[in-house]
Amino acid sequence: MGNPRLKFNHKEFGLRQTDDDTYELRNAEIFQKYFDSEYVPQKHGHFFHENPISQIEPEQYHKIESFCFVTTENIQREAAMLLKSLRKFHDQPVYIICDKLSKRFLTNQGLVDDNVIFKISAEKDELVGINKDIFHSHKCIANNVHNPAAILKKMDVMDFALKHHNNTFFLDSDIIVLDDLQEYFQAKVVLSPHHYPKQSILNGYENGFYNAGYIFCASKGFPKMWKQMYLTDSTFFEQECMNRIPDVCKVQTFSKEHNVGFWRGGIIPKHIKTLHFHITNGVDKNRDANLRRLNSNIRDTGVEYMKTNHIDLYNYYLQMTCPKKVAFVHFAKTGGVYVNKYLKTTCLKPYLKYFSWHLNLNPYKVSGRDWTIDEMHKISVEAGDYSFLTQHHINWDIDTVKKFKENGWFTFMFLRKPEELLCSLFNWSSEQNVELRPGLPNPTSIEEAFELAVKCKGFERLWRIPDYIDQLDYVAEFNDANFSKFLLKYFGEIYEPRPKSNTSLNKGFNYYYQNGDISEESVNKLINHPEYKKVLTRLS
Repeated sequence: MGNPRLKFNHKEFGLRQTDDDTYELRNAEIFQKYFDSEYVPQKHGHFFHENPISQIEPEQYHKIESFCFVTTENIQREAAMLLKSLRKFHDQPVYIICDKLSKRFLTNQGLVDDNVIFKISAEKDELVGINKDIFHSHKCIANNVHNPAAILKKMDVMDFALKHHNNTFFLDSDIIVLDDLQEYFQAKVVLSPHHYPKQSILNGYENGFYNAGYIFCASKGFPKMWKQMYLTDSTFFEQECMNRIPDVCKVQTFSKEHNVGFWRGGIIPKHIKTLHFHITNGVDKNRDANLRRLNSNIRDTGVEYMKTNHIDLYNYYLQMTCPKKVAFVHFAKTGGVYVNKYLKTTCLKPYLKYFSWHLNLNPYKVSGRDWTIDEMHKISVEAGDYSFLTQHHINWDIDTVKKFKENGWFTFMFLRKPEELLCSLFNWSSEQNVELRPGLPNPTSIEEAFELAVKCKGFERLWRIPDYIDQLDYVAEFNDANFSKFLLKYFGEIYEPRPKSNTSLNKGFNYYYQNGDISEESVNKLINHPEYKKVLTRLS
């Protein structure tokens, strides 16, 4: 009969004949393990255990019931990016362990519903206590980049989810989901190999062959086992000990399309299901230059991939990486009120607002006037992240702008052609009874406004370019096209034009000039003024 074999579930096992009518398995132990669905660890390239998920649908497999992750204030924007991208493909419950500030941020982003369940157990004081009590001299601490106490919360959040579901998919908060993550999970634990390039394979022995930020788990006991390994048997945080997980339980492994991070050495699959990188510098404080460079490289690759394949997530990425402290240098009658209202009702909704002519509940509350220079300097230093300040351009100076820049503020200004601005100023001040020259009478005609614009320093400052303009991060003429580009570039916001605010009955320069309300002589004096040419240069 040659070499008789038993075929079972697409797997063949050798047989040997014991008598004329009877055969037995050559290796009954292997068959028993396979029959019991016990995975026999297989060496892949003599480095790590690999058991790829089947591409053929089996009769039974685990369907994802929940997701979970951990976040803290310094990476709350990463968490928002994760939740936003996850919700594009999955509607299962999401369990989150975090601090109060992160919960507030995610809520303000409109990402929280009844299917997002929080546990506030990652406050800074609690994490500091855990690090002091447990990790002050632990052998797994290999650098000061990672927070050991926050890592311990990974196992806790898996437990949190598994109390309510038969399985959960744990993701680091700096994951971006780009596809449906459901696979034919047959094992109770599915790990994500780093898939190191050959030249980096030794990293697996030092840092772990599997990534600790990407685990599907259908075992309620796994988080406890992983925590025990982390605390007692790991030389690199919670990750190196994962090398030994396949020795104690059956695992499957994710393909290279999953969990694409800097460890791939630039080898990127054509189709990506998930990216793994930090979109902000919230963890960069203790990262060395090489690690920052590696993260920057994979971020550039990932951002380009999103821009090409997931424009909605690319736009949200822009929102999440927008400036944290924003100062609007408001050039009067250049759409400033419109800009303020638009920003504060869209991309700056979660910001603490410092409006100089709006009521505020903040330590620097002022009503009815701009800030003083001393107040501005104090705010530039003391204001925290997610702060927004607006101040008329005539009440800034170059030292103040530099002070804001030194303290991490993003500064911007919109301009307008001087002849249009002067027409608007005249009409608006006449209608609103606003003094344009404190202590001196306002012009009584548009012609007089143009005359004062070239001979009166107190009036000239209302339209000329300030000396600090080159220090600002962004300057452009205010119009719908430029404002749209500004919103998308810096805040990832898609512009939807609205009715204009704080407008006057101004009919525009061409109307008044052609009607004879402004003389050719006055117009020529303005357009030949050296400061006028500077404005045009900035508008081009």
